[in-house]
Amino acid sequence: MSAAGPPPWQFLLRAAAVITGLTLLLIVDVHGAAFYVAWALIVLALVTEGAATLVYWLRQRRRV
Repeated sequence: MSAAGPPPWQFLLRAAAVITGLTLLLIVDVHGAAFYVAWALIVLALVTEGAATLVYWLRQRRRV
């Protein structure tokens, strides 16, 4: 069994967005713009991950 390569940069970017958003929610007083920025980062990362997964699944189905 071979070792997997490093994760794609898109995954790392999404992971950083989620971690940043969660950190903001923990550290910043959850009022005002910081609250919305934190949730926007989290939601955007999750939505784009879902879209990327859907595209991957559709491409895999087309190959079979």
